[in-house]
Amino acid sequence: MAGQPVPLTIRLNDHAQALVVEPGDTILETLESHGYRMPRSCRNGVCEICEFTLLKGSVQQRYPEKRLRQDNEMQDHQQPVVMGLACTSTPLSDLWVHIKGLKRPGEQIVKRLTCDIVQVEGLNYDVYKVTLRMPPTASQAVEYFAGQYLEIIMPDERKAAFSIGSAPEAGRLLELHIRDASEFSKAIVTTLQTEKTIDVEIPKGDCFVNAATMDGETPIILAAASTGFSQMKSIIEHLLAQGVQNPIHFYWGARIAADLYMPELPLEWVVTHSNVVYHPVVSEPGDQCGWTGRTDLLPDAISQDFDTLKNAIVYTSGSPAMVYALLDACELKGLDEKNMHSDVFAYAPRPKK
Repeated sequence: MAGQPVPLTIRLNDHAQALVVEPGDTILETLESHGYRMPRSCRNGVCEICEFTLLKGSVQQRYPEKRLRQDNEMQDHQQPVVMGLACTSTPLSDLWVHIKGLKRPGEQIVKRLTCDIVQVEGLNYDVYKVTLRMPPTASQAVEYFAGQYLEIIMPDERKAAFSIGSAPEAGRLLELHIRDASEFSKAIVTTLQTEKTIDVEIPKGDCFVNAATMDGETPIILAAASTGFSQMKSIIEHLLAQGVQNPIHFYWGARIAADLYMPELPLEWVVTHSNVVYHPVVSEPGDQCGWTGRTDLLPDAISQDFDTLKNAIVYTSGSPAMVYALLDACELKGLDEKNMHSDVFAYAPRPKK
């Protein structure tokens, strides 16, 4: 009885791991079935976007119809360049190809999009909730993770970064929380209130959460200062939408009570999900604030609430001073530095002690 045919493989760029090819699949179909992405559009060979360089092996290209082959018996610099189209090329042997713009599984593509401005709504005395709608076309579809941010691009090309307050489950809608705190931010709010569309670059940032990686047991601490609430909102709504059962402790710190600009939403999370605990903290309530809740600083509050943070994961958003103060406090409770995540770590080095 004849044995089963040995499956073909494709080696990509300088990656050591080869991909197994299902019988009859094209190079593009093989890449995408393994979670890789490359520039492509029509999938019929007409647009010629999904171009690859054949370094070794042979393929049958359906359109334009031809057989491509490359041997490596000669030195690399002597080899003729053989180019093909991944969407119409089926491997005839094991392959080694090079593809410009290839993205590994989970690696994201930052795109510039023109979004519709759906709504600009005041939430308190200086914070606005902005709702944008991404374009629907497949070529402009964008995937982002809960906790990432985007950059608004003003008509004069100036840019400003804002956390995405909506979870990926919101689809094309993007929510931003913008504080009207400077001349530039005032200009941004005015533009959003008067224009119909705005350009953005999305997604950006390495502080994000994937619910699929959660084990259901590890305590998750989300700590937001002021409008850092938007980043934590995206994270918690993603975790809840995906049915994550980990204990979730959400801390929201503000200077005065009025800065807790969406006070009812965290209470709704608590009522509808038994694994969520909400800790609002105000640092400078004052006589006119009317605050009767907890008065403290975020790092002190979290440190006081836990005997140990040895097995916890912390996501935090705020100023570098607050984030590093929180890291110091959490390390004293046993937290491993690698288990704290913040965008601050990407642009502000840890102060020397």
